[in-house]
Amino acid sequence: MRRLLAPAALLVVSAALAVTAFYLWITPDNPPGFHRDEAALALNAYTLSTDLRDEDGARFPLFFRSFDDYKSPVFPYALAAVFKAAGPSQTAARALSAFLVLAAILLLGVLAWRLSGDVLVATLVLLAAGFTPWLFELGRMAIEATTQPLLLVLLLLTLERAVRLDRYSIGHGVAAGIVLGLFTYSYTGSRLLGPLLSATLVVFAGREQRRLVLAAWATFAVALIPVGVYAIRHPGNLTARYDATTIARDGLSGPRLVLQAIANWAKDLNPLHWATAGDPAPYIHNGGYGAFYAGVLALAIAGVVLVLRHERANPFWRYVLLATLVVPIPAALTVDRYNAIRLAVLPVLFLVLAVPGLQALLGAVRHSRAARVAAGAIVVTIGFQFVQFLDEYRTRGPARVVLFEAGVRPLLEPHLRAGETIHVDFDDRGAQAQARWHAAALDVPDEHVVVLPDGGIPPPGSLILLQFQDCDFTCEEIERWELYRLARAVG
Repeated sequence: MRRLLAPAALLVVSAALAVTAFYLWITPDNPPGFHRDEAALALNAYTLSTDLRDEDGARFPLFFRSFDDYKSPVFPYALAAVFKAAGPSQTAARALSAFLVLAAILLLGVLAWRLSGDVLVATLVLLAAGFTPWLFELGRMAIEATTQPLLLVLLLLTLERAVRLDRYSIGHGVAAGIVLGLFTYSYTGSRLLGPLLSATLVVFAGREQRRLVLAAWATFAVALIPVGVYAIRHPGNLTARYDATTIARDGLSGPRLVLQAIANWAKDLNPLHWATAGDPAPYIHNGGYGAFYAGVLALAIAGVVLVLRHERANPFWRYVLLATLVVPIPAALTVDRYNAIRLAVLPVLFLVLAVPGLQALLGAVRHSRAARVAAGAIVVTIGFQFVQFLDEYRTRGPARVVLFEAGVRPLLEPHLRAGETIHVDFDDRGAQAQARWHAAALDVPDEHVVVLPDGGIPPPGSLILLQFQDCDFTCEEIERWELYRLARAVG
């Protein structure tokens, strides 16, 4: 037995180390700079780490104002803990995202092993997940959606354990409800997706499974109380982002709205698109390569067929199938198609569905030439797509200078290090986030960035950072980078 376990353990450890090394490949120039959304989240995490307030001074905030949106709390509070220990920096912020996605991938390998009982299957799923472009690129940005894959994997591990042990206890239900609550607080789109995934637990509603479902729903309902109180006290805040991106804003309503949402849902779920392209916006994807491997998607499709044939009575697999169908619903209600951030948990579900397909293929390889040919084709296509992705990421990724606002720090740094005070207009939220964040990252005292009161005028001779606005007073521009301008107030 020990002779068998040693090579298996070596295989798993080697795969885990390879994936970990790949995820720790964090460079300051890919993505270059620090996007204003990253800066806003990092700034709030920094202010939390110093005095438990957000950038606007609210103590222990539940949601964080970010431009015309209100960000969810899980990522900022986690990042605040990182900053408390390591200090504020761009590297620390992005390292947290990489760690969160890496943790999801390693636990996905554990889930694959539990589902298949096969170390080779678990190792191959771990490697496929670890080198998937979609997940890797998601972990390169310090954004709140990077918490989602890990939370979904934790939920699936909880449900799998209940099914495997045939013990649908209150404890399992409470654990599932807690994870679903955290999921709902993890990202803007999850305010709808969390309740949808909670409702999907109805597939566990058999006589023996009822305790798990009721406990999960009760726990989840308690977790939603703060959201309800917040929504009553701050009407419109939690739906601000949806109001700005909804397909209903174009005048759609009734049956036309439903039909458009269904069409959007079908597009966003389309495996062919993810195998050949990805998010058209270059935040999480760099263009001409698949965001997900065609070979793994083929295994996932085979897995769906096998589950429908042989595992329809298994509540875990029923949940995975139904979850895959509901995950694109929030994104389908918005105007952007193939948004990799809003669909951040979809690759996790694709990988889970690939487990039965991979298990069947490996079982057939020993005695079927066709299976060996299919396995070889999958390996070749994955290898080709990985090399293509790596080349595009390394060459095109650093070119996203304007998108990630890479010129803002060089614009501000000489003045901040020289001890000059930079003023920012009350309404210029993007300039505020960048100026205050870079001051914190450079260890410049807070008083060197001053947010003017509404209608305020800085002292003559002082610096002001402008993004989308012009001075409401007499000023002279002294430096510029793209939309960001440094001006000096004229008395």
